[in-house]
Amino acid sequence: MALDFNIFVVAFGDENFYLDRDITKIKQGKREVFQLDADNGLSDIELVALCRQYSELPRTIIVDNAQKLKGQKVLQEFIENRNASDHSLILVGIIRGEKLPEVWSLAASKGKGFERKKFKPWDTAKYINFIKIEATRLRVSIEKDAAEFLFQCVGIDLYRLENETRKLAIFVGQAGTIKKEHIALITSPTPKAEPFQVAEQVMSKNLKKALQLFSVLHRNMGEDSIIPVVRALMNQVEKTLVIRCYQDKGVSEGDIAGLIGMKEWPYKNVAAPIARKHTLNALISHMQKLCKLDADVKSAARSKRTLVELTMVSITQ
Repeated sequence: MALDFNIFVVAFGDENFYLDRDITKIKQGKREVFQLDADNGLSDIELVALCRQYSELPRTIIVDNAQKLKGQKVLQEFIENRNASDHSLILVGIIRGEKLPEVWSLAASKGKGFERKKFKPWDTAKYINFIKIEATRLRVSIEKDAAEFLFQCVGIDLYRLENETRKLAIFVGQAGTIKKEHIALITSPTPKAEPFQVAEQVMSKNLKKALQLFSVLHRNMGEDSIIPVVRALMNQVEKTLVIRCYQDKGVSEGDIAGLIGMKEWPYKNVAAPIARKHTLNALISHMQKLCKLDADVKSAARSKRTLVELTMVSITQ
């Protein structure tokens, strides 16, 4: 992330790995750095007051979870009136989400914006390339079959992929080459599951597999797995609802794939068959149940895991 000549820098998206790395890189600079978290109730008035404080040293202020900043008016005025040639302060907004709030969109327009999107789960080539880039960054190389094997062992979690690549780089030493046999020695394949996999099995009406994956995910993440699974279910139902609408209208498979931004192969072999398992009315009913579930799991309700599992059972009926 380049800060030079930008008085405002905004990074946003759904891939926390790259957002966290942006923060780490900014902290490695020569400027004085202050990190704030809007998740702790930070208001735009407090933020602007801190920005206006005098300092003899050039400063960078990072606002993490900036989408949760309370208020916009004061910050908007500050952004609009800021002297573009004054580099004594750089304000960085880290938005953990795909939607860019208006005030931070304004900041990006006055400086620089970066989007950090998750790779599509089926886009294996991007994960393999990520592993290769990390190996190069760590001053080692990795053979093609080794990179593929590492991905098979670890899965799509970029934090774990980076961590395992780092361990392997230490094992082979600087300028060394990571081979498949090294991975077999260092990396232990562990049962893994992702929220999207749980949602996909639910929508495929494979309840047994969905519950198994959810159990693995809950064992690995605990209660932190609940909200991502509910969000994945909502996303999957919403996507399926759109597909089902197009199917009912007789739109061709190739056109539907293009309209929803999917490649034709995964659409024909995964998304389309799932959509055919549900009626439009059933999908609307599923979304209503999930909206209620979303509110319940974010409240002080007990037995949240049970609530999720009961909803999964209902959808698969």
